[in-house]
Amino acid sequence: MKPTKSVLLISCGIFEEEIKYLRAAKKRDWQVLFLDAALHVNFDRLKAKLTETLQHYCREGRELRVLYGICHPEMSEILERYGAKRINAGNCLEAMVGPDEIARLDREATSFFLSAGWINHWEEMFARVKEDLQLDPRTLFDGYERIVVLDTGVIPIDLKKVERFSEFSNLPVVQKPINLDYLANLIESI
Repeated sequence: MKPTKSVLLISCGIFEEEIKYLRAAKKRDWQVLFLDAALHVNFDRLKAKLTETLQHYCREGRELRVLYGICHPEMSEILERYGAKRINAGNCLEAMVGPDEIARLDREATSFFLSAGWINHWEEMFARVKEDLQLDPRTLFDGYERIVVLDTGVIPIDLKKVERFSEFSNLPVVQKPINLDYLANLIESI
């Protein structure tokens, strides 16, 4: 009988608190490596760090499962090179509630979606957008009617940051309470 490979979850840091919560609540022994959540702001840095990480753990003979959406145009090719499997989600917000719920909420009002982790760190994230992409992050909100923050209850949301973000984006911010069932099922299914 062939021994099973040790599984490693390589995750975007945006999920860190939620995955730690799920690991404890569901009593899972998931081994997880969290990468910097802001990597996806710069495709070159994301590709370099993800490739380096996959290469390292692939050499160790680990079974690699990746908790990222399609955050890089070459995501499938990068993962395929190392035999890594990815969650079935287009982005981190879809991973939290599913594409149908994102579409439903977007039909209510054209929405820019954020997680609690994002809203609490929006200033650092958008500073990187400005630095890396040389653009004013406020232009990202053109065409949107509101900001929707998916609130898992795991991360306390800094209401002062929400207020500043609303002023920055010139959009109302709506908190949408969610549970982590969809994310847990995605992780279990890869």
